[in-house]
Parts: sequence; structure tokens; C-alpha cells
Amino acid sequence: MKKSSLISECAKLLSFVKPYWKLMVFATISMLIYTAANGIQISLIKPIIDKLIMVDAKKTEILPRIDIDQTVQKQESTSTVKKLEKKVFDKLGFLEKIRAHATSSFTNIGIVTAILAPIIFLACYFQQYFRNRVMWAVVVDIRNKVCDHLLPQPLSFFENRKSGDLLSRLTNDIAVTQSGITILFDEILLQPMRLICGLALAFYFSWKLSLLVLIAFPVIFFPVLILGKKIKKHGKGSLMHLSDLTDAIREMFSGIRIVKAFKMEAEESREIHDISKRFLSKRLKMVKAKALNTSTSEFIYTLGMAAMVILGGYVVMSGKITPGDLAGFITATGFMVITSIKKLAKSYASLQESLSGVDRVFELFTIEPTIKDHPEAITIEKIEKDISFKNVSFSYDGSNRFVIKDISFDIHKGEVLAIVGESGAGKSTIINLIMRFYDPVNGNIEIDGTDIRRIKRESLLEHAAIVTQQTFLFNRSFNENILYGRKNATMEEVISAAKAAYIHDFITGLPKGYDTVVGELGVKLSGGQRQRIAIARAILKNPPILLLDEATSSLDYESEKLVQEALNNLIAGKTTIIVAHRLSTIQHCDRIIVMKKGRIVEIGNHESLMSTEGEYKRVYQMHHDTIVT
Repeated sequence: MKKSSLISECAKLLSFVKPYWKLMVFATISMLIYTAANGIQISLIKPIIDKLIMVDAKKTEILPRIDIDQTVQKQESTSTVKKLEKKVFDKLGFLEKIRAHATSSFTNIGIVTAILAPIIFLACYFQQYFRNRVMWAVVVDIRNKVCDHLLPQPLSFFENRKSGDLLSRLTNDIAVTQSGITILFDEILLQPMRLICGLALAFYFSWKLSLLVLIAFPVIFFPVLILGKKIKKHGKGSLMHLSDLTDAIREMFSGIRIVKAFKMEAEESREIHDISKRFLSKRLKMVKAKALNTSTSEFIYTLGMAAMVILGGYVVMSGKITPGDLAGFITATGFMVITSIKKLAKSYASLQESLSGVDRVFELFTIEPTIKDHPEAITIEKIEKDISFKNVSFSYDGSNRFVIKDISFDIHKGEVLAIVGESGAGKSTIINLIMRFYDPVNGNIEIDGTDIRRIKRESLLEHAAIVTQQTFLFNRSFNENILYGRKNATMEEVISAAKAAYIHDFITGLPKGYDTVVGELGVKLSGGQRQRIAIARAILKNPPILLLDEATSSLDYESEKLVQEALNNLIAGKTTIIVAHRLSTIQHCDRIIVMKKGRIVEIGNHESLMSTEGEYKRVYQMHHDTIVT
């Protein structure tokens, strides 16, 4: 993958700011006012220091004895000075007159400072509020966009990735990205303003000393840039190990029953410790680089301050600048220039760490769904005739190891078709292809003569429902789980679907009824109850195509009987494809397709297939003998 620059990566983040540009304008204006007000505060240091020195000089002055004539002469001299000051004041520009008047006495300086107080308060409040409002909106937008981008991905995308990795990117990596956004909208935006303001003040107080500060800039930033690359490298590595850790923990808790059943707690704990150790090792390398960056910066800044004090003292003693100029210069340089540089250096290091998370989050945006609507895809209103497989072949990994090979058959409208065969024969793959979870490698699947790749997926899925062996229920109420079939259904329709699935009586027998939460993955329910909830969901959707993938294979006799009765209610009047393991459940089907090693070896109803010495009869008799035994 091509390495992206710091600017391009920051641009990716800032692209999310566009909808909030007005708020950012307000935030920027508030920052400018806040920075300018702080600059004015610092500029008042010069007149304060100079006046304090003048007052101190007058107090310590030893006056000689003088006669009345000398006193009169001094008064006349003072009067002359005041007249000269007035002439100079009159020649000043408007802004210069305001500045001269504002700094003419301690009282005036105090009044100016008091006026600045509410300005600083309001500017500080608004710049923080608007900035953080945009920042959090951007974080939410990024997380939402990641989810919106991931959900349309095909099943193969999720099957080929660790779920823990995706979870880590949505949590850990976005948290790191959030830190980067905070730095961008806080230090990276505010500190350059303070730096420029500080430099302007420094030049105002002493342009010669300011040039020395500018010359030192490359020395300050060079180690920051070098160490920043290391921080990003180690930060990305630590996030990868954190992703592995998240996946291992998720897997451990998901399979906690197996872990305990096989007494593997110690082994799983050892695995977590090993991954944590690798994460810590990578993280400490990043911490070392950040610490070296900070300490190097502090060393250079401290030396710089020492140099400024020495040079400043020299120029004051030589009379080239006043003590007020030196105090103002050191304050502007120390509290605005150097502080801003220190914060920028620290922010740069933290930003590089954050950009390692940005890389991993934005990497997801580059992955385009392999299954998407054709530009000329159509919407189907209803299914009039058949579903047809025409010379269809499919491989999950894109290789020549086909799961199904060159199969062709039709499913007529309203027909109940069963697909049977040994494990790995390709039965469930046919279901997945009809739902367009995958696309065929060769051949076509058509509905009423239209290739399903030219039918909008949303339209296709509206016409089909699936009930699988491994029923998935959300950790929500019965009502919400059933409503997943059709979100706009009424409560009466939900109850009607539950009754048809033979689960209504069980639900109403619970203290909270339909508002009862089923637990994670429906852990509070039996297998049969979970399956009937899934059937109720499909009944509520009421689609013309129904796909049943081993819907009763893992149930006991009582549960299977109830589920089968519910399925009979569901199947009525629908085009139904049943993938079955128990052949006793599909004898009533209109036709049965028998598959072996990815190919169709027989087609017919139960009676016709039993009348021949084929694969179906062999498997049926084997199952029958097993049951009898």
C-alpha cells in the first residue's frame, strides 16, 4: 500500500469538517480574538516594567541642596518637557495615540487589562465550544461512515477477516483517530496563531534578538520530524497487536463453554499473555520515541532560554534596548513562541501516533464491495414464474476448487423443492447464491428470465427470507427480534406471526411478555424456541421465496415437531427451497434434488427416487437403518 504523507492524512480527517465549515469559521475567529487579546496583554509588560524602573529611579535619586532659583529653573524645565511631549503626542497617528494614552499610567494600563478580561473569557469559551462541537461531530461521522461502508460488503469480506480486527478498528482505532482530531482542532489550529502572535511581539520588542530565535527553528524541529516517523511506525504496530488481542478475547468469551469443557482456561490465559506481551513491546518502543522527542525538545528550549537571558542582559547593559523591551521579549518568546513550539512538537508526536489509527480506519474506505448493483439493475415487483440455475459453478476462494460445478435446474413458482446430499456437496451454497451473498464464477441465476445480477439487491432480498440452522437473535426483546422481518409491522401482525410459529403462548407466559429480552444470541431460549422466533420473523416478512437451510437438523423430536408445524404455516403458497439433512422431513416436497461432490446426480419426488437404485435411496435407507437401530 502506498505510503501517504502527513498532509494527505490530515486532509482525509479535515474532509469530514466540510459540513461544519460555518462552526469552524466561528471557532477560528474566536481563536484569533483570543490570541490577539493575549498578545495585547503581553505587550503591556514593556510600559509596566519601564514605569516601575522610572519610579524606582526617582525614589532612589539623591537630590542636592538647591535654592529657590534652582527650583524655579527645574519647574520651567519640567514644563518645557511636558510641552515637547504634547507636541510629539499630537504628531502621532490615531492608533498610536490610543496606545500612548492606554499606557500613560498604571491606572490606564489596569483599565485596559480589565477591558480585555471579558473579551478573553468570551473568545476562550466560544473557540473551545465550537471546536469541540465540530470535533465530536466528525468522530461520530467517521464511525457512522465506517459502519455504512462495512455493512454492504459481501459475506466473503467478513469471512476472510477476523471479526476482532474489525471490532478493534471500530473501537480502538477510532479512539486513536479521535485523539488525532482533538490535536488537529486544538493545538495544531491554535498554537500556530499563538506562535505568529508571539513572533510579532518579539520583533516589536527587539528584531535583532528575534532573528536569533528564527535561526534556531531548524535545530528545534529536526529531531521532532525524525522521531515522529518512528512514533507512527511503532504506533501502527501496537494497534495491530491490539487488534489481535481484541480478537483473541472476543473468541475466548464466545467459546467459553468449550474452554471450560476442555479445561483450557490456562491455555487461553497463556495465549492472551503472549499477545499482550507483544503489544506491550511494540507500545514501549513508541513510548520511548515519544519520551526522547519530549526530552530533546525540552533540552533545546532550555538552552535557548539561557541564550536569550545572556544576550538580553548584554543588550540592556549596553543601552540598546530598555529593560521593558527585554522583559516583553522574554515573555513573548517564553510564554507564546517557545510554549507554542513545545506544544506543537508534542502534538506532532501525538498526531503521528494518532495517524497510525487513521491509516487503519481509512484503509477500510478503500475496500469496495465486490457485490453491488449493476448500473442498469431493475426493481422487480413480483415473481411470476421460475428461478433458474443455468450452468452455474462457484468457488469460495476464486480458485478451480469448485464447490458446485456446472449445475442447471429450475424452481417453479409455488413449488417446494428439497436439496439433499452429503456434507460439502454444495447444498447451502445454492441458498447463498440465490440470496446473492456471493456471485457465481460461471453461469447465471435468473428470476423470471432476468439475471439476478441485474436485479437490485434490495429488491431481490425483499422477495426472499431465510431460516437457517444457526439462528441468530439480537440481545433485544421478542418484539424487536420478530420485527426484524418487517420493521413497519403492527403489534397485531407480530402476534399473528408468533401464533403461526407456535411461540406466542411461550412469550405471553413470561412476566414481561413480548418486551422480554432474549439474551445475547438468544442464550435464554432453547434451540426450538430460537428457531420458532426465526420462523415468526420470516412469516412476518411474508416473502414469495422461502429458503430453509437445515432449519430442523439440530432439534429434538418435540421441538422438531413444533418447528415443522410452524414451517408448514410458513411454506404455504411460497416458492420454497429446503436444504435438509433429515430425509424424513422432505418426503412431502414436490421435487428433490440430490447432490454429490458439487454436482446434481438425481432429481425427482420421493416415490420416483425410491424406485431407482440411486444415491437418494442409498442415503435414505442408511438413515432409516440408523434410526431403527
